[in-house]
Amino acid sequence: MHGQRSSDSGTTAEPVVLVAADPRRRTGRTPWRLVLVGVVVAALVGGAAVATAGTLVAQRIAESFAVRDATSDTAALARVVVEPALGDAIADRAVPEADRAAARARLDAAVAGELRAGSAVRMKLWAADGTVLWSDEPRLVGERFPLSDEDLEALESDRSDAEVSDLQEPENRYERGHGPLLEAYQAVHTPSGEALLFEAYQPYDDVLARATDLRRSFATLAFGTVAVVLALLVPLLLWLLLRIRSGQRLRERLLGRALDAESAERRRMAAELHDGPVQDVAGLALSLGAAPATRDAAAVLRGAVSSLRTSMSAIRPAAPTRDGLGPALDDACARARAAGLTTDVDVPPVVDASSAALLAVVRFVREAVWNTVKHAAATRVEVTVSRVGAVVRVVVRDDGTGFDPTVVTRARRTGHLGTTLLREVAEDTGGSLRLRAAPGAGTTWELEVPADVEALR
Repeated sequence: MHGQRSSDSGTTAEPVVLVAADPRRRTGRTPWRLVLVGVVVAALVGGAAVATAGTLVAQRIAESFAVRDATSDTAALARVVVEPALGDAIADRAVPEADRAAARARLDAAVAGELRAGSAVRMKLWAADGTVLWSDEPRLVGERFPLSDEDLEALESDRSDAEVSDLQEPENRYERGHGPLLEAYQAVHTPSGEALLFEAYQPYDDVLARATDLRRSFATLAFGTVAVVLALLVPLLLWLLLRIRSGQRLRERLLGRALDAESAERRRMAAELHDGPVQDVAGLALSLGAAPATRDAAAVLRGAVSSLRTSMSAIRPAAPTRDGLGPALDDACARARAAGLTTDVDVPPVVDASSAALLAVVRFVREAVWNTVKHAAATRVEVTVSRVGAVVRVVVRDDGTGFDPTVVTRARRTGHLGTTLLREVAEDTGGSLRLRAAPGAGTTWELEVPADVEALR
C-alpha cells in the first residue's frame, strides 16, 4: 500500500495547508439566470426599501402638512368668523353681566354653523390672564387657568399655532372621551384692540386621515416609479447578459480552435520526429551495435532515441479525455523515468470527474513529478489518484531528500515558479493543496479538486 510506503520513508511531518478549498471557484462561470434573478431581487429589495423609507418620511411630512392645514383653518375661522363677532363687552368685566351675556350669545350664533358641521369638538376664547371668556361649553366660562408659554407668545406675536392637546389638564376635562385632539390657537382682537386668544379643538383622527391620503399618494408614486424602473431594467439587463454570454461563447470557441490548432501542430511535429529522425537514429544504433568498436556510440544513440521519445511525449502528451487518465499520468511521469526514477502510478480504471478536473490532475502531477526530478534527488516517485466523495484526491510522494516546508512559504514570496504552478492548479479549481515534508524524509504533495469543476481559469 502506498500509505505504508509513506510511513516507511519517514514522512511524518504535519501537513502544511498551502491552498484551502474555495467552493466559490468550483465553476468557471455564473449562470446568467442566477445573475438576472439576483439583480432583480436586489432591485426589488432596494426599491422597496427606498420606497418604504420614503413613505415613512412622507407620513411625517404629510402629518406636518395636515397640522399646518388645520392651523390655517383655525386662523381663517378666527379672522373671518370670530373676530367680526366680538364686542368689547365680552372682555370688559366692568359692564353688566347682561351685556357680557349678549356678547357671548352673538359669538354663539357666529360659530354655530362650524359647531354643527362637526369640524371642531370644542372652542374657547381666553383673556390674557387665563380667564375663559367664552366657550361652547358654558361650564368653563369665568374659570381661570394659567396660559402656557406658547399661548402667551401667540397673543403677543399675533400668530397661529397648533399642538396635541393634553387632555389631563383641568381646562380640558370636558374634552375627554373624544380621543386625541389637536388644539389650534390664533390671536383675535376686540373692536377696542384688546388681544384675546381663540382656540379650536379638532379630532386628531382628521389630521391623520389627511396625512394618510397624502402618504397614499406618495406611496403610489414611489412604488409606481420602482415598478417602471424594473420594467425598463429587466429587459436591458437580460439583453446585456445575453450579449455577455454570446461573447463568452465566442471566446470559448476561439480558444478551442486555437487549442485544436496547437494540438494538431504538436501531432504533426511528433509524427515527423517519429517517422524521420527517431527511426533513422534507432536504425543507426542497431547497425552500430553489431560491431564491438562502435558499441559505445550505439549506447549514446540509444540514449538519444530515449530522449527524443521523451520529447515526443512532451510535445504530444496523452490526454485524459482521449486516452484515459492512466496513460495521461504515465506520460506526465515520462521525465522521471527518463531520469532513472522508478515510477508507480496507481489510478482506478474509471475516475468519475469532469474533463477540467482530470486535466487539473494531469497538470498537477506533471509539475510535481518534474519538481521531484529537479530538486528531490529521489529514486522513486509514487502517484495515487482516488475519488473521495465529491472530490478527486491526488497524492504525489517521493523518497528524496525532503526539505523544510517553510522554504515553500518563502518561495511564494519570492515567486518560485514550481510551487506557484502547483498552487495555481488548486486555486483555479477551487481545490486544496497540502504539503508534507521534512529534511531527509521525502516529500508528499496532496491535491483535492472538486470532481464537478467546469473549467480552469
